[in-house]
Parts: sequence; C-alpha cells; structure tokens
Amino acid sequence: MDADLQAQLIPPLEPAPILWWPPAPGWWLLGGSLLLLALLLPWLLRQARRHKRRRHRLSWQVLADIPTQLPDTQWLAAVNTRLKQLLKQRGDEAATRLYGEAWLDYLCSRNPQVQRSALQPLAADLYRPQVQLSAAQREALLRELRRWIRYDDV
Repeated sequence: MDADLQAQLIPPLEPAPILWWPPAPGWWLLGGSLLLLALLLPWLLRQARRHKRRRHRLSWQVLADIPTQLPDTQWLAAVNTRLKQLLKQRGDEAATRLYGEAWLDYLCSRNPQVQRSALQPLAADLYRPQVQLSAAQREALLRELRRWIRYDDV
C-alpha cells in the first residue's frame, strides 16, 4: 500500500533559475553609494590635505610670531608656552603639565627623529635665570620644533 501511494506522488518541480538582471534594490543602493564615494573621495582627500597644511602653517606661524629681540629666557618661555598651547588645543592636557626632562622626554617620544640636543634648552635652560643662546641655537630649536610639529601633526 505504501508503494502504491508513493507511486502516485508527483515529484516536485525545480525552481526557475535566478536571473542576475535586474539586481535587487539593495545592490542598486550599494552601487550608487560606491559611485558617490568614488566621485567624492578625491575632493575629500584634497580638503583634508588643505586643512592639514593650514593647521601646520598656523602652528608654524605661532612660533614665528615670537619676537626675536626678546631676551633668551623670555624667548624660551614664549616658545614653551606657545608649544603647550598648541598641545592644549589638540586636547593633550597631560603634556601641558610636564616640565624639565619629563617635558623633553615627551617631545622626543612623540618624534624619535628629533634631535634631543637641539630641544635641550626647553628642558634645562628654561628655568635658569641667565640663559645665553646663540642665533644658531635658536634656529636649531625652531627647526626641530617645526619638524616635531610636522611629524606629530599638532
């Protein structure tokens, strides 16, 4: 009896093949989003580069605005203050409270390529009453700080 019933069953039909065209609405959205991203990506990258250049220029300008005729002690204090203001604007509050060798260690840890000897006046000489820096030392310090700003993206 089971064999008779089984013989009467109609085998199921195979489903129709799934066509690749037209794609589902999700694929249309994905394709449109990727196309939009491909069109906007060069513009977004250019805007990001401009913003970064502008920020670097402003950072360098902050250091360039320090009067060169200041006595060495005041000049070093102004450089140190401006540098810590840049870090504070970036949101690095802990670094603004560092001083001496800890401050120098922080600067050197953020950019291993920077010359520690050029930044040494920010650590040791900053707190001495009489500091004598040559024009070459001032220029070397500013050059290393510019390199640090460029590397650290302040």
